[in-house]
Amino acid sequence: MTEGVAKDIILEYAVEHFGEPITVHKIHKELFKHNSLEEIKFLFEKMSNKVDKVAEIEISEYNSVITANEITKKFLEQGGFTETEKKAIELKKRELHKDEVEFEKSIIDLRLKKWQVKTFWPIFIFAIIGSGFGVYNFINSLTPSKNTEKLELRIEKME
Repeated sequence: MTEGVAKDIILEYAVEHFGEPITVHKIHKELFKHNSLEEIKFLFEKMSNKVDKVAEIEISEYNSVITANEITKKFLEQGGFTETEKKAIELKKRELHKDEVEFEKSIIDLRLKKWQVKTFWPIFIFAIIGSGFGVYNFINSLTPSKNTEKLELRIEKME
């Protein structure tokens, strides 16, 4: 039995005895004989930490009391602590999946970065050499070659 189910059982019992204060000892005797009083008191403390105040809970050093209020029945109809627990588990699963996907993405990014580091300098040097050849060919194309000078001399002689 999960914690949410145990809390819902306590609340259902409180709704059945609406307006009557129910002690930890009574819950122990009637519902949870196999649980200790400290465990039941711990459940009371956890229920009292809920923001919505689904029941009136008074906790003291010697005894704890729960009394159902108007919100208790509505809270149980909406799923109670069991539904809240399911939503929390689903949210944790989504977060774990999201973290897993982000981790896989970071591994892929790391591989890509390593590849970029390894290939950057060879590609850069190749590009520098290629641009050097390009500049050299451009400068050579601006200066007349020996063949063109010889052809021009022949043409002049022929004329």
